[in-house]
Amino acid sequence: MKIRLTRIDNDTHRLEIERADGSRLATNLETRSVLLHDLVHFAVETEAGIPDGVWGSLADGLDFEALRTEVEAPTRPGIALAETLVGPMQSVFRHGHDADRYVERMKDVAPFVDRAFVERVLERIRRLWGHWQGTPFRRAMELDWPRD
Repeated sequence: MKIRLTRIDNDTHRLEIERADGSRLATNLETRSVLLHDLVHFAVETEAGIPDGVWGSLADGLDFEALRTEVEAPTRPGIALAETLVGPMQSVFRHGHDADRYVERMKDVAPFVDRAFVERVLERIRRLWGHWQGTPFRRAMELDWPRD
């Protein structure tokens, strides 16, 4: 799946996805609260190998409204796991919360979470965020899912 994030202005970006079958979805989103969260999902789901998280579910055919409903009351194990991991990881990245505390809190939920996992995710988020910061207005940042 191709993911395109187009910088419309300081407040808004456009999310477009093109699935392997050629079907497409697009929506405009508020950048300040949504973009970083979506990029953290991408980083966590990639590094954790979660095939049925947010991005994998979109790739498998969920539309944005169904995804919103699924996130609010997850029935897919990958979305439930991703949502558990992503919020606190976003705080580690954005606010400098203690990575070791994150590991301690998450290791019972996801045994693969260790300091190396956190460092890989943080590095991926830094690269994604830097890519976004360097994306000019009316241009798109493109990502591939699943990530190789």
